[in-house]
Amino acid sequence: MKVPAGKTVTLTFVSHPVKDVKARWWAYLSFPAEAAEGDELPVKVVDGEMAPVAEGVFECFGAKIAISEGFGALAYADFIKGKHEKGIWLHRKDAEPVPGGLTFA
Repeated sequence: MKVPAGKTVTLTFVSHPVKDVKARWWAYLSFPAEAAEGDELPVKVVDGEMAPVAEGVFECFGAKIAISEGFGALAYADFIKGKHEKGIWLHRKDAEPVPGGLTFA
């Protein structure tokens, strides 16, 4: 995937519905303008109340991305390597992992 000059492309993921709003999540994976295979892609994760997830692991594209204070990063090369992987999860300490999927928002 080649990101156009002057544009940022963001993929938005959302958790499957769960009863506890704080257990829900939104994740945003951004491809900055002209991002290439050697770059890091920023990841932002918030809970169902739109507060940054303090600590967790966002799993997508076959990679496990450490999240701290709502932010993490995915190596572009890992995105390419795992682009056909289907599992999308947010793991948080002392909580059941919550699955999710790609959405249009």
